[in-house]
Amino acid sequence: MVKVKFCGIRRTEDIEAVNRLKLDLAGFVFAKSKRQVTKEQAAALKELLDPGIKTVAVLVNMPVEEAAALANTGIADLLQLHGDEDADYIAKLKTLTGSKIIKAIRLRSGGLPVQGNGAEERVYTANAGLLAEVAQADYYLFDTFVADTYGGTGKTFSLSLLKGMRIDKPFFLAGGLDADNVAEIIRQVQKDETLRPNFYGVDVSGGIETDGYKDTVKMEAFMKAIRG
Repeated sequence: MVKVKFCGIRRTEDIEAVNRLKLDLAGFVFAKSKRQVTKEQAAALKELLDPGIKTVAVLVNMPVEEAAALANTGIADLLQLHGDEDADYIAKLKTLTGSKIIKAIRLRSGGLPVQGNGAEERVYTANAGLLAEVAQADYYLFDTFVADTYGGTGKTFSLSLLKGMRIDKPFFLAGGLDADNVAEIIRQVQKDETLRPNFYGVDVSGGIETDGYKDTVKMEAFMKAIRG
C-alpha cells in the first residue's frame, strides 16, 4: 500500500486529523516557512500523535549536529533533507544518528517537452546525476524545481522526468498533489514497470490546506482518493 505523508503539521487540530485518518507519516517543518515549528512545538505535538505514525523533520541546510539531535532526542523518526545537503553532509549525519534519511531531489524540466538539439537528453542526464550525489540517503523524495525555493511550491512535475533514472531505493512523490490528481498519479507510477518496484509513498502539504492552514475536509478527501 502506498504510504501517505502529510507535511507541515503545526497545530493540535492537525494532529487530531492525522490520528483519525491513520496516516503513515507526519512532517514537521523546521526550515524557514509559514509552516515552521520550533523544536519545543514539535515535541509537544508528537506527544499527542498516535505512536504508530512516524514523524519526519523537514530540514533545509540545518547544521548537521542540530539535525542529528532532532532524531536522537526522539522528536523525529526520520530526517528529510530538502536543501543543498550533499554527499559529505549525509555521510556526516549518518555518523551522528541511526535514523533514516530522506533526500529531496527537485527535478528540473528545462521546459519539456523539448525538440532537437539534445536539450531533452541533457535535462534527463542532469536529473539522473542528482541521484549519484545523494546515494547514501535511505529514501528519495522527488519534488518540482522552482528557482530560489526549496519546496512547498504546489507545482507538479511530469513523470516523464523520471525517465531513465536508475532509482534503486524507495521514493516518495511530492509537488502539487491534491485529492483531484493523486489517484491518477499513483496509477501512472504503478503501471510503469521501472518505477513501480521502489514507489513508496506520496507527500502533500499545500494540497490539503485552505488559506495556509490544514483543512480537515481536504485531508479526508485526499485519503479517500487514495484508500477509498
